[in-house]
Amino acid sequence: MNEAVEPTSEDKILPFQLDLSDIRGRLTRLDKTLNDILSQHSYPPLVEALVAEATVITALIGQTINLKWKLSLQIRGNGPIKLIATDYFAPSKNGELGTIRAFASFNEPNLDIGEKNPFEQLGKGYFAVLIDQGPNTEPYQGITPLTGGSLHKCAETYFAQSEQLSTLVWLASNETEAAGMIMQLLPGQDS
Repeated sequence: MNEAVEPTSEDKILPFQLDLSDIRGRLTRLDKTLNDILSQHSYPPLVEALVAEATVITALIGQTINLKWKLSLQIRGNGPIKLIATDYFAPSKNGELGTIRAFASFNEPNLDIGEKNPFEQLGKGYFAVLIDQGPNTEPYQGITPLTGGSLHKCAETYFAQSEQLSTLVWLASNETEAAGMIMQLLPGQDS
């Protein structure tokens, strides 16, 4: 007799490096974290989709750098969705995952519920990555405009401008889970 296996609701981040092609990356799936974040709010589906994508981007970037304290992602626009903000706090021990929180601010009566691309609800604005390594350090900030039609394109633009690395970002999400992958061509290699 086959027994049904309950899917795990764990968060996973898997780093990888393809040595023969000089590519590194991270693959993540966020179930528990995303459910914890979204269950604290009553966001419309358009807002939930952007919060999920921003949370995945934050996890991917936070795990990519040697973070000692906190990474923040701020997405601000002049559309009905005004702000998507996330914070990633570095793990206290090696091998552990960091913690993430996320928040959105929006004008619900002005949301276009029929819009197929939630990104369009942001309008014009910026995508900012802020890295704070703790006391006695200078915070870093990288800011790019909201362009490209999606948050993953904004993340790729951020990497191209701040780290000058060829970077591809993929995101997928639904009401209960989100996943993403980042791949980077290591410096000194042809793209």
